[in-house]
Amino acid sequence: MAALALLACALATLSVSAALRDVDPPRLYYEAPTRVPEGAEVELFVSADEPVTYVVAYAGDELSAVAQDHVFVLTAAPGVNEVVVTATDAAGNASVARLTVEGVPPVDVTVEAARELRAGDPLGVTVAVVGNGARVTSVTATFGGEELPLLRDGAVHRGVAATPFGVEPAVRELVVTVVDEFGRSVTSEVAVALAALPVTVEQLVIAPSVLAAVTPEAQALEREVMSSAVASGAPEPRWREPFLMPIAGRETSGFADARRYVAGGNVSYHNGLDIAAPEGTPVAAANDGVVVVAGRYPIKGGWVMIDHGWGVFSHYFHMSSIDVEVGQAVARGDVIGRVGSTGLSTGPHLHWEMRVGLSPTNPLSWVDRVWP
Repeated sequence: MAALALLACALATLSVSAALRDVDPPRLYYEAPTRVPEGAEVELFVSADEPVTYVVAYAGDELSAVAQDHVFVLTAAPGVNEVVVTATDAAGNASVARLTVEGVPPVDVTVEAARELRAGDPLGVTVAVVGNGARVTSVTATFGGEELPLLRDGAVHRGVAATPFGVEPAVRELVVTVVDEFGRSVTSEVAVALAALPVTVEQLVIAPSVLAAVTPEAQALEREVMSSAVASGAPEPRWREPFLMPIAGRETSGFADARRYVAGGNVSYHNGLDIAAPEGTPVAAANDGVVVVAGRYPIKGGWVMIDHGWGVFSHYFHMSSIDVEVGQAVARGDVIGRVGSTGLSTGPHLHWEMRVGLSPTNPLSWVDRVWP
């Protein structure tokens, strides 16, 4: 009887032990960012309702720790990768959690711009940005240390800058900076070499009666008219087609040619292109825009200025007649006036300029191109 009693007691003890043995896996809580810059530190916080052994597997690496609450520090791998957290308690019960962390690569930036230009040629800039999953927050540029406005044009950003006149070779830096949502910046630099302008000086022979048009008052007037028109220019481009030559004719004075108006006087550089043609030849608008100057002026003579938007302006001087008025929208190829010899001029011709803001650029660099 005593043996039977002992056996019954032992069975009862085993039954109670089985009932009391921990068979429930630990309750697991985790917290981590799901989207971070590639290569950044990722803090993975894990917590269980009891002390456990944690094993974290991520991107081919494995980390472990014994704790109830713990912070693992991971390095964000490129792309989307799974993080597997296994928590095992002292009784061997395990809980598994899975999450993904995206390591977002930096953006890729491609800058297209001429590496060599002649001083005075316009610099066209095209910036292509591939986000690689990152949202781009800003795209900015400088040229020669000065801000170069960029315009979003479909999948790219575009910019146009005037290059300065100079009789010595020079180099100017184009710097493009792209910033993404994580505050990362990617910078691309392009060195633009500027060839020197010619130093051969043309001595112009101009009658005193014609030179009399050049007075400080006339210069100040025309400078103010141009500055006011530029200041009120449209911020967005008004053109979508290539620029065209306003007339056909013989080039008599090239852009940036060195010249003296008076013997022994100062040397100046020609801001435009002179094209000889018979008086009365129709002059066409180089592209779509709005007329911002139209009238007779002392030096420029019959002068039309067209705002093409986004800081680009075309100018037409010395016309005998003007066929448009301020505020009028014109289309590429529309007749805006007639060739003449008004103002500071020695014969019938058109002086044509293409300017970025107030800065002159080589007009021929625009012909047959939407962007220089």
